[in-house]
Amino acid sequence: MIKNIKMKFSNRTIILITLLLIALFSIFVVSKIVTAPSFNAATIKSLDDKKVTVMALTAAAAATSTAISLIPGDTAMPIANQIAELSKYFIIILCAILLEKMLISVVGYVSFTYIIPFACLLGASYLYIKKDVLRNLAIKLTIFGIILFAAIPASIQVSNLMYSSYQTSIEQTVETAKQNKEYIEEKKKDLSEEDKDWINKIGGFISNITSKIGNSISEMTKKAENSLSTFLDAIAVLIITSCVIPIIVILIFVWIIKILFGFNIKGITRQDDGHIPS
Repeated sequence: MIKNIKMKFSNRTIILITLLLIALFSIFVVSKIVTAPSFNAATIKSLDDKKVTVMALTAAAAATSTAISLIPGDTAMPIANQIAELSKYFIIILCAILLEKMLISVVGYVSFTYIIPFACLLGASYLYIKKDVLRNLAIKLTIFGIILFAAIPASIQVSNLMYSSYQTSIEQTVETAKQNKEYIEEKKKDLSEEDKDWINKIGGFISNITSKIGNSISEMTKKAENSLSTFLDAIAVLIITSCVIPIIVILIFVWIIKILFGFNIKGITRQDDGHIPS
């Protein structure tokens, strides 16, 4: 009898020491590793590259909108206004990228500095207070902490895989917008020069001049429409890869937690005869 009690006490002490060591290792070793810049260097670089692309698109959209607004007449003004309004979507995408960049380190810190050690503390408490609620909560918090740590990097990796397929076309959008802007500015300059010596060309050339100006405006408008189309395509890809895909991946992780482990607030707080539902 005494031998069994000593063995039980010994096993409990070993488990307690193990849990405390895991908690300390999580706080002072793992937490430092996962929050180090070198640990997430590749992911952060991919987010920085994407941010640079979004900022380049924003600048190109602003410059293109300004150039289009200088086209004679009001034909192209709606296009210029629509391109100018695209800036709010670029801001949303940029905010999503910056949020992902912040979360990539924060979730690791929170998981291994607070969640995992707290789960170990609950597990240690269960050794002396035989309440199933403590054991179940410790297990669920451990699972939650690990999945939380994996969810953000996984969502960014999936996003990068999708983005890499369209990266070339998005970068080409900046070049296309630049070429269209230069074309519009050059045509506008040509029209301005023709306007200056219109008196010398009034005679029999008036119909030709009018037709040429009309054709030039029509060509510039087509370039403006092309710029708007390319910007919309780029925004659609960026919203899907930077906002929609990460959210879907995180929701999948939440669904896995809920289905496999029943991790939900009601399940944790609701008690039945001192027990928590599994």
